[in-house]
Amino acid sequence: MQDDWSLNPNVRKLLQRVPLPISLPTPLRRGAGRTRANELTGTRAVLTHLRDGLDLALAQAMQAAGAAVTIVDPAGETTLTGRLVDGGGQLVPATADLPGGVLNAIAQSGATGDRRPLTLIHRVTRPHGDDLAVNEATDGLLAVGHAAAHLPPNSRLLLVLGPDLRKDNLGALMIAATHGFARSAFKEMGKNGGTCHVIRAEDAQAAAELATFLAGPRSAFVSGLDLVAQKSLAGDATAVPTLDGKVILVTGAARGIGAAIAERLALEGAHVWINDIAQAQAAAADTVAQIRARGGHADFVAADVGTLSGAQAIADAIGKDAGRVDGVIHNAGITRDRTLKKMSVAHWRQVLQVNFGAMHLVQTALSPILSDGASMVLMSSVMGISGNFGQTNYSASKSAVIELAKQWACEGHARGLRANAIAPGFILTEMTAQMPVINREMAKQLTAMLQPGLPLDVAELACFLVGAQSRGVTGQVLRCDGGMAFGA
Repeated sequence: MQDDWSLNPNVRKLLQRVPLPISLPTPLRRGAGRTRANELTGTRAVLTHLRDGLDLALAQAMQAAGAAVTIVDPAGETTLTGRLVDGGGQLVPATADLPGGVLNAIAQSGATGDRRPLTLIHRVTRPHGDDLAVNEATDGLLAVGHAAAHLPPNSRLLLVLGPDLRKDNLGALMIAATHGFARSAFKEMGKNGGTCHVIRAEDAQAAAELATFLAGPRSAFVSGLDLVAQKSLAGDATAVPTLDGKVILVTGAARGIGAAIAERLALEGAHVWINDIAQAQAAAADTVAQIRARGGHADFVAADVGTLSGAQAIADAIGKDAGRVDGVIHNAGITRDRTLKKMSVAHWRQVLQVNFGAMHLVQTALSPILSDGASMVLMSSVMGISGNFGQTNYSASKSAVIELAKQWACEGHARGLRANAIAPGFILTEMTAQMPVINREMAKQLTAMLQPGLPLDVAELACFLVGAQSRGVTGQVLRCDGGMAFGA
């Protein structure tokens, strides 16, 4: 699926001359090909603090991924800064003026001149003193906010909450203030292709790995997330180190987003099992052929995931061939939109069964061959968060999916199993491409980035969630919606 029409250079020139109430989007910098160790090469990173092991882990992760790292005001932490400088990082002493100090560091990093994407990482500090100390601590948010407004296109703002903030009520106030700040900041940054996220760091290494992904081009259409980075449930030994040779099932993958996910997983080396109904066999065959033509491994299993026999047929096929499954992308879904006045029992039950009930059937059937440390990704929707007119059945099913992901994350704890939900927003597919231009344009304007996402954007997020980089993320919802104006 190609980028939206408003990103075409010729169309952009025309619209800039025509007085229409349309804001043009900034082209997003997306990743291409297989994930590389140096995904951040050519970008810059500025950290506002370097005080402890968490700050150092974030800085070193950015550096290891190829970003040129600059630290603001590192005075007094010579042990930490020395380790960073040895890796090529630079230090810029802060000025008395907080916003000016961060802006000075950005200028010193070289970003002002070359306009390369920059990741600004701010470790939210804990207030010291009485309630009035919160005012002083929140000045740091204003400082990075001012700086974020001057960042180059496709830049990132990551707000990191350390475990020290959970010690008392003042810390809790800072957490709340940060969340509120981020909910507005990401909507302001989107028009420039920028994103903003909150990372609640319970484990330094997990936070660093998550930050590296959010700073990179693979997360281009993901913004406004509030994620917990915890220590890997099963430890490094059972976390999936690479997708090479891993067996992953993608349901509803004959075409569209499911096919994009299957192709992306295969590109990372996974043996992908594509599932869809028998009527979609021709489309599935094309997807399998494309994957194999690129040197990937894929097979198709025709089955209706909404039935017990269909779920068992999938498990039997994979079990007979591979004997195990290392990851599951529960992507199958349908819509039967009706207002409540016109909603039939059949349409209600069909959507709930396919979008929600089928996940339980498939997961139960796969249980005997599910590997320890496996990851499950459940496809929800922003409509499961915000709701939508005429979609009570769809919204109910997708909201239930979010709760199911949380339950599976708890139930799989002992085996190191992870479960997360993805909530796509307005994604450019064959279906949405058929929308009237005006309707499509209105939907775009509801996103902070003023443009639809691509199936590849959802695929990148699914690929991240079944890989090792996300091993500290479980039981959470990751919206892939370009920062929509609702459902945050």
